[in-house]
Amino acid sequence: MSDLEEKILEILKKKQVLKMIVSEIAVDPELRYFLLQSILPNVATKDDIRELRSEISGLRSEIHRSRHEIISYVDGRISDLDKRIDALDKRIDSLDKRIDVLDKRIDALDKRIDALDKRISMLQWLIVLMLSLIVFMLARIITL
Repeated sequence: MSDLEEKILEILKKKQVLKMIVSEIAVDPELRYFLLQSILPNVATKDDIRELRSEISGLRSEIHRSRHEIISYVDGRISDLDKRIDALDKRIDSLDKRIDVLDKRIDALDKRIDALDKRISMLQWLIVLMLSLIVFMLARIITL
């Protein structure tokens, strides 16, 4: 930038100068016209606003429809999952019943094994008693 441009920018940065420029624009019709002509292309018209409102309305209805589709899809998926969970619950109940039956059978087998252990212990005791008796009798016979 040249020195002149820098000085002009420095002067424009001062608020007092800006106030003077603004007051001059407000008073001078030509400057106002020039300013308005430069701003108007960027100003929205009523038609622009109506068009935007129409687009927004269309978007809202599209969002509403999409939301209903999503909710319907999710509800269907939840319903499917509920059915699958119910089926799994039934299978778990069935397995629990089978496990209970197996537990009872195992308990019955444990009781039978305990009874057999007692019988084997009794037989061992009887065998030892019989062998002792036989040994005693043999010893008696030999000593006679």
